[in-house]
Amino acid sequence: MDPFEEFEFKPLTDGLGFHKKKASASSEASSQPEKTASSSALFKSQNLELIDEGSTDPLRPPLPRKKSASAIPAAPGGLTEVGGDGSTSSTAVDEILKTLQKNRRLDFENTKTKVTATPKADEYVPTRWNFSASILDGMLVLAGSLLCMIILLVITKVDLIGNLTNPDEAGMIYIATASLFAGVSFIYLVINRIFMGSTPGEWAFDQRIGRPEETNSAAYALKVVGRSALVIATGFIVFPLLSLILNKDLAGAITGARLHKKV
Repeated sequence: MDPFEEFEFKPLTDGLGFHKKKASASSEASSQPEKTASSSALFKSQNLELIDEGSTDPLRPPLPRKKSASAIPAAPGGLTEVGGDGSTSSTAVDEILKTLQKNRRLDFENTKTKVTATPKADEYVPTRWNFSASILDGMLVLAGSLLCMIILLVITKVDLIGNLTNPDEAGMIYIATASLFAGVSFIYLVINRIFMGSTPGEWAFDQRIGRPEETNSAAYALKVVGRSALVIATGFIVFPLLSLILNKDLAGAITGARLHKKV
């Protein structure tokens, strides 16, 4: 019989604490699940949960986090609040996209309506002779007449002052000067009224001869020629004065080329 078979190592005294460490380790291991369970219950009561230990540092204790958006009840109005992990609800995104699409459709319809809307046509009513418009046209006709006279004198090299102070017996110099002024006036009135519908003076005061729809007709040109010739033949003064006295466009009533004003 081997004398070492019944030999057993034992502490000399019970105060070394080997048995106590084993007992404390086992008691700590048994109390750990209880602490974890109590912590989990506390976090759940505050809508918190522990982060998975497998995805975190094992040396750090588990940290609480907010529950996902799916666990939070829907807010009033049918929208779900944003969760603590940064995710948003698909319902909220759908509502925003629907609103943007609706606004874009409304903007497109408004733009289409504005583009397809036709501008309102200008309205013209019959009116009488305007003194201010005649003054502006008279200044332009006078300037054109002086320009034509300067060109004529440069070409012919005629002494205008000498001829005006010493006219011939028939007074042809005066007739020629008046004819030049009348010719420039006739060209000025006819060209502007046929192609533009009004002279610059009439345009400045929103007046024109006839209505816009009459401009492209051949009868309109004949009426404009007749009105211009009638006014020039009577000396530019007779019909304007009669129009003021009678409060009526007398030249337009005779020739058919009536004076209109935009309202």
